[in-house]
Amino acid sequence: MRTRSRHVPPSRHRRPARGLPPVYAGLGLLYAVILVLSGFNLVDDFAWYGQAAQGARFAFGVFGVVAAVRAARMPALPPRLRQAWGAVAACFATLVVTVPLLVLFDEGVSSSWDDATHVVFVVALLIALQRFPLAPTGGRERLKTAIDAATVMVGGSVVFWFTAIGPMVDRRHGFSPEILVSAAVYPIGDLLLLFSVARALLRGADETAQRPLRLLTAGTLVLLVGDATHAYLSGHDGTEMPASWQFVAWITADALLAAAAVSQRRAGFAAATEPRRVLGVGRYLPFFAVAVAQLLMLAQAGNDRAFFPWGGLALGGAALSVLVLYRQTLVQRESDERALTDGLTGLANRTMFRQTSYRALARGRRMSILVIDMNGFKEINDTLGHKSGDRVLVEFAEVLRRCVAPPNLPVRLGGDEFAVVLPDVARPEDAYEVAGRIAAALGPIVVDGRLITLAASIGVAVTEPGRLTHDEIVHRADLAMYRAKSLGPDTRWAIWQESLEPATPAAPVPVAA
Repeated sequence: MRTRSRHVPPSRHRRPARGLPPVYAGLGLLYAVILVLSGFNLVDDFAWYGQAAQGARFAFGVFGVVAAVRAARMPALPPRLRQAWGAVAACFATLVVTVPLLVLFDEGVSSSWDDATHVVFVVALLIALQRFPLAPTGGRERLKTAIDAATVMVGGSVVFWFTAIGPMVDRRHGFSPEILVSAAVYPIGDLLLLFSVARALLRGADETAQRPLRLLTAGTLVLLVGDATHAYLSGHDGTEMPASWQFVAWITADALLAAAAVSQRRAGFAAATEPRRVLGVGRYLPFFAVAVAQLLMLAQAGNDRAFFPWGGLALGGAALSVLVLYRQTLVQRESDERALTDGLTGLANRTMFRQTSYRALARGRRMSILVIDMNGFKEINDTLGHKSGDRVLVEFAEVLRRCVAPPNLPVRLGGDEFAVVLPDVARPEDAYEVAGRIAAALGPIVVDGRLITLAASIGVAVTEPGRLTHDEIVHRADLAMYRAKSLGPDTRWAIWQESLEPATPAAPVPVAA
């Protein structure tokens, strides 16, 4: 009887596959042809272009179903991630079913069927974004993320009102709940997608799943652009915007969603990584949403030539928003720096240490970790006091800064323990050179009028791509550091060797009765 698949041990995960699948290269060429034809208006027959674009969507749909199903069947993925890719497969399945009906029976397919399949597509994509495993957070942090995502959604609602809901209501020369619901069906689904995208970008995922998540959210955002374009064309008769651009956005979204599934399949899932909050562009999304809303107010005031009173009010509101947002950006940046740096020395802290190590492991590079323990620091604290001890730690941190150049990262782990992450070493000797440079830079310093000699024991561990997890590398560096400490004060650093590992006790031999 077959047993259920287990998670693959971290050290045995395969390295990310490289290269471009031939099928995907062919579909990319098809996408490029459609994009060029629409962008340069080379197609005069829009009906023919619409069928060609739908054919491209069908091709991406077939490929996306296969790629997403294969990603959902990967035994090494966590259950939530497999469910997310199953939902993406359902998205593409709606294209595979709907597009042939639209192309072959254009006159016979009702708009309600098209709307129903669009709702299914949106719901499936919502499920995928909600099931995608994100970085764990506490209750307060989760509330902050929800508020930020809601801010982005409200900013998006302003855009949809400006491009879709408002013009459709105004065009019908009346305002009633039925008209509002009819005009808001698509935007409501799109706003929920926007909320989920903002939530995913603000929370982040583990390092191995970062690229699939970026492609998934990028595809969703481009899909929203296509929907907004379609709504704008529906609400603005006689516009000069080419109708083909909505298909460009939809095809681009299909391509990005399919690429997300391919990326997950080819990257696998490395348990050496862990979920983490990404301090990237996602944190600026609420500010961007507020800025977009203010710009639309200014644009509308200028378009209607209503500079009194709305022009001055909108301009003043925009200026106030810019100042408040800039101040909040500075506060956010300062908060992020405090979360990732040691308060005493200014070096990276343990959180940044782990993130940098996980990132290097996920990229499949040869990397090294140095674990450094100061010698005699307890005696300094006992004889001179904690204030002098803190000054010694600051001086030691300065030594590390001078000896370790970016992208290598000096870290204070806590107390008198330090570390260095070398995320990409061309050869093991490069790590040995850094250890030797640090050891040679240590020497006497003057603290509170007393001469103190800085000394430390350094352990070096180097791993090849895909061999070890973060904890295993740190363990090896620890063993090497204790080896250097045991050899006496003249030995400043040591390299991990197999002989340093504790011997595994032999299994007891059964004795015959």
